[in-house]
Amino acid sequence: MSENRSSALIVGADPYLIRAALRNGIEPVVVHGPGLRDWGFIGIPDGVETVFAEDTSSVESVLLALHRAGLADRDFDCVHTGDEFALVTVAALGEVLGAPVAVDPDTAVRFRDKWLQKEALAAAGIEVTRSRLIEDVHHLDPASVEDFDKAVLKPVAGAGTRNTSVVEGRAGLIARRAELRRAGMPQRTFVLEEFVAGDEWIADGVVFDGELRFLSVSTYGEPCLSTVDFNRALQVEVFDPVADAFAYDLARSVVEPALRALGLRRGTFHMELFHQPDTGKLVFGECAARTGGLLQPELVEAKFGVDLALAGLRCAAGTDPRIEPSVRPDTIGSTYLNNRPGVLVGYPTPAEVRALPGVEYLRLELPYGFRMADALASTTEAVGQVVLSGRTREEFRDRRDSLTAWFDERLLVVPAHASYPELRRWQKENWPESASSFGTYSDD
Repeated sequence: MSENRSSALIVGADPYLIRAALRNGIEPVVVHGPGLRDWGFIGIPDGVETVFAEDTSSVESVLLALHRAGLADRDFDCVHTGDEFALVTVAALGEVLGAPVAVDPDTAVRFRDKWLQKEALAAAGIEVTRSRLIEDVHHLDPASVEDFDKAVLKPVAGAGTRNTSVVEGRAGLIARRAELRRAGMPQRTFVLEEFVAGDEWIADGVVFDGELRFLSVSTYGEPCLSTVDFNRALQVEVFDPVADAFAYDLARSVVEPALRALGLRRGTFHMELFHQPDTGKLVFGECAARTGGLLQPELVEAKFGVDLALAGLRCAAGTDPRIEPSVRPDTIGSTYLNNRPGVLVGYPTPAEVRALPGVEYLRLELPYGFRMADALASTTEAVGQVVLSGRTREEFRDRRDSLTAWFDERLLVVPAHASYPELRRWQKENWPESASSFGTYSDD
């Protein structure tokens, strides 16, 4: 390690944290798991020290890896992560290594366990949806659950919408339990939450010394579970703090007391809320003590000029994040570029996409040959993601909708479950020069 340079132990190969560290004279040591090599998408810059751990969500696995690398005694200015599953791990590592962290173990637990999270908020007098803890969903006695109309069943310590589903009454719960058993789902502890209708909002921000230093509020085009259930593109639009001041005022009324109740004193957060237009109420959904996924870091930087990853590192080290937003008047948002069931064999080049009006950032994530399942498993499955801008909300939405239609028209996917004749017809339609058939022999 270089003399007199600050250093950060980063658990998980988070490209935003690595970039923020390198841009600001912080020497990162990155602990990564098998996914970095297995997926092969994220590149670690030359010269960055890396450590392989079998499981970055395990304190034991990370500590063993640090000892093998001779790094367990190094003095780090902070230990930090952008990985939801490593949040408690990092909090515990801070205690073991004697290094600063953004979130202490008790607070980390309240952010990871969504049942404990709701309990803490309810104890503080904050309105939350009713929920029931299911310790082992494989062995749940449905008779022990009061009948209900509609609810959300999700892992108590999950992330995104993976293994999350809407269940209709006790019969739906029984059917979902059977599906989880058949799938051999390793997650057993779930929470059954009252279903909340409304527009799904996102609050991303930074807290330091218990004070809300920065807040960005955005909205999904439609709730996350709906995009998964109906295989639609996940889309986000950032509210403008001037034109949409009501959204920021309303969000603050929930965000600030919720963060106090959960005990977040410093760090970044990503909160999901449900806005009910008919009543004007904003209902707490859940909150993570980390920077948001999807393209939330890119959206915040495009709209406000704020680097959430850098703010997170500074908060973890115990230094003032020094946030100075510069708000763009343009409408900023993002959209997924959806895949279709089958085998992916072609899509427009990055240069072609970037040449379209309003495109500010592009990430094409799936390689040719990727096999897409019949249905989305979570909100993390798409060919790519794009950040766009428009001078007005209408221009932004026109650009977004045109881009998604344009990309879909040029997306080449070998259809799933197609018969040989169907595959031959598909080949003739898309590559007529490559198709051939075994005709009858002529008499010549």
